[in-house]
Amino acid sequence: MAPARPRSSASSSSSFPRGRRIRKRADFVRIQNGGQRVTTRHLLILVAAPNDAAARGAGSGRAPLAPEPVPGAPRLGLVASRKVGGAVVRNRAKRLLREAFRRFPELFPERVDIVVILRTGAGALGLDDVLAELRSVVPVLRRRAREALAGGPPAAGRGAPPAAARGAPPAADERGAEDPPGR
Repeated sequence: MAPARPRSSASSSSSFPRGRRIRKRADFVRIQNGGQRVTTRHLLILVAAPNDAAARGAGSGRAPLAPEPVPGAPRLGLVASRKVGGAVVRNRAKRLLREAFRRFPELFPERVDIVVILRTGAGALGLDDVLAELRSVVPVLRRRAREALAGGPPAAGRGAPPAAARGAPPAADERGAEDPPGR
């Protein structure tokens, strides 16, 4: 068995650190349910404001091993189903997106969580194709990021907040049991 290669400082500068990755299923679900959508032919990009735990860097109870997020830096999560292709094709497509995320940070808005869902045909793209698709939606991506940050993190649960929280008068079912109809 060959000994493990030591990591050089040159490789760490172009790495994709844990603090810049979306890794938890709860984060993926939160972004997929409440994120702002931007679509291209081969990519569905979801943008959401980071939750408080991600913004503070709070992870599981393992604080010494928890990744330190880079302040203001976006986090990226990738999803590729079997529709994209086999494992080799899916992994290659995800590698290309990670490379675009690392080498061209100006394409991605700051202070947001981004989930990219690869669509059918994304496995046939090269880096230039991925960059062309991303560059074509940069203005829309920035606008969606502003909307996500202005709205704050999505409310817990799937429904809208109660009318009182929105500033509207409460509906009949939100008034409470002290004023039942017909009495």
